Amino acid sequence: CLDSIFSQDYPKEKLSVLIVDGGSTDNTLQIANNFGAKILFRPDLRNDINARGVIAMTLPETDIVVFYSADNRFQEKDCLRKLIEPLSDPGIVASETFRYGFRKSDPILSRYLALIGGTDPIAIGLGKADRAPHDAKHWNSFGECYDTGDYFKVKFSTDISKISTIGSNGFAIRKELLNKFGVENIGHTDLCVKLIRGGCNTFAFIKERHIIHYIDSNMIKFLKWRIFYADCCSSLKIKRIYYPFTIKDLPRLALLILINLTFLVPFIRSIKGFLAKPDPAWFLHPLACFVYTVGYGF
Repeated sequence: CLDSIFSQDYPKEKLSVLIVDGGSTDNTLQIANNFGAKILFRPDLRNDINARGVIAMTLPETDIVVFYSADNRFQEKDCLRKLIEPLSDPGIVASETFRYGFRKSDPILSRYLALIGGTDPIAIGLGKADRAPHDAKHWNSFGECYDTGDYFKVKFSTDISKISTIGSNGFAIRKELLNKFGVENIGHTDLCVKLIRGGCNTFAFIKERHIIHYIDSNMIKFLKWRIFYADCCSSLKIKRIYYPFTIKDLPRLALLILINLTFLVPFIRSIKGFLAKPDPAWFLHPLACFVYTVGYGF
């Protein structure tokens, strides 16, 4: 992760990396020290992802803050520079990549999640994915879209049911907006909802540059992480603004559950995707839809 950051074609004197560590017991701290990253060691927040996120958002003094997780990798050497370029437009509040990065050499689960356009087939089925699948050529999510050539400029409405799960995995935002709107113990999409409701509703999604979401585990282990993450972000533990589905989405959710348990429609989706961008990882989709539906149901 750090190698992909420090090898970017970006002025090193303008780059500052802060790690809010939740109590690592492996070689994480040694590796971070070797790269010269700033470390805030908070083992007391080991299982409090959101509290560590608040610290990561509030401490930096740079003009722009990029939320970047340990399983993220910049695919191209100029990805960071291209990610920040749209912010030269004063009307754009934040930016992220249009797709996740795809490499044939990556583990099959990484390739699958990149191909379908997100880390959660349930959210994708509800149309709430934060990235586009690799067989999509144009912006096909919510909001009013204008194609600038290098990126899609998207203006979101305040209707929560029409906001994608944006705000993570290489999300660049103006620090002044974090100061203006305040950062509470909320999720990344909740932050975006606050911005949108406050009139800062235009985001950039850059094309032809990618951030890889590197998942080096099997599906069951990753699902357990997703369930843990969902528990950390539950309304019982933090004050939520955004929910992946609302009352408006219930009919679609019910249909999606039925579809995911039958395997047929997800299998057809796999074939469609494979024909557009051939890779056997597409055929994880029926299994993933089934396992996620059962796991979240549990």
